Amino acid sequence: MAEPPQIQRSATTVLSGLMVVLGVAIIVRTVAAGGSPVSVGLLLGVLFVLAGGGRLFLATRR
Repeated sequence: MAEPPQIQRSATTVLSGLMVVLGVAIIVRTVAAGGSPVSVGLLLGVLFVLAGGGRLFLATRR
Protein backbone atom coordinates (compact mmCIF):
# COMPACT_ATOMS: atom_id res chain seq x y z
CA MET A 1 0.00 0.00 0.00
CA ALA A 2 1.33 3.46 -0.86
CA GLU A 3 2.53 5.79 1.87
CA PRO A 4 0.24 8.76 2.57
CA PRO A 5 1.66 12.20 1.79
CA GLN A 6 3.48 14.01 4.59
CA ILE A 7 0.74 16.66 4.89
CA GLN A 8 -1.85 13.96 5.55
CA ARG A 9 0.25 12.35 8.28
CA SER A 10 0.90 15.73 9.88
CA ALA A 11 -2.79 16.66 9.78
CA THR A 12 -3.75 13.35 11.38
CA THR A 13 -1.22 13.87 14.17
CA VAL A 14 -2.34 17.45 14.83
CA LEU A 15 -6.06 16.63 14.82
CA SER A 16 -5.51 13.62 17.06
CA GLY A 17 -3.61 15.78 19.53
CA LEU A 18 -6.45 18.30 19.47
CA MET A 19 -8.92 15.51 20.23
CA VAL A 20 -6.89 14.54 23.30
CA VAL A 21 -6.68 18.16 24.49
CA LEU A 22 -10.42 18.65 23.92
CA GLY A 23 -11.19 15.48 25.84
CA VAL A 24 -9.09 16.61 28.80
CA ALA A 25 -10.82 20.01 28.71
CA ILE A 26 -14.24 18.35 28.76
CA ILE A 27 -13.20 16.21 31.73
CA VAL A 28 -11.82 19.20 33.66
CA ARG A 29 -14.94 21.28 32.94
CA THR A 30 -17.24 18.47 34.05
CA VAL A 31 -15.36 17.83 37.28
CA ALA A 32 -15.18 21.58 38.03
CA ALA A 33 -18.96 21.83 37.60
CA GLY A 34 -19.45 19.03 40.11
CA GLY A 35 -20.15 16.19 37.70
CA SER A 36 -20.45 12.69 39.07
CA PRO A 37 -18.22 9.81 37.90
CA VAL A 38 -21.00 8.58 35.60
CA SER A 39 -21.91 11.95 34.05
CA VAL A 40 -22.21 12.38 30.30
CA GLY A 41 -19.45 15.00 30.17
CA LEU A 42 -16.97 12.71 31.86
CA LEU A 43 -17.89 9.84 29.56
CA LEU A 44 -17.52 11.99 26.43
CA GLY A 45 -14.21 13.39 27.66
CA VAL A 46 -12.80 9.91 28.24
CA LEU A 47 -14.01 8.79 24.81
CA PHE A 48 -12.36 11.80 23.14
CA VAL A 49 -9.07 11.09 24.93
CA LEU A 50 -9.20 7.40 23.96
CA ALA A 51 -10.09 8.13 20.33
CA GLY A 52 -7.38 10.78 19.95
CA GLY A 53 -4.79 8.64 21.72
CA GLY A 54 -5.67 5.65 19.57
CA ARG A 55 -5.30 7.68 16.40
CA LEU A 56 -1.97 9.07 17.60
CA PHE A 57 -0.77 5.58 18.41
CA LEU A 58 -1.74 4.24 14.99
CA ALA A 59 -0.37 7.27 13.14
CA THR A 60 3.04 7.14 14.81
CA ARG A 61 3.39 3.37 14.97
CA ARG A 62 5.60 3.16 11.87
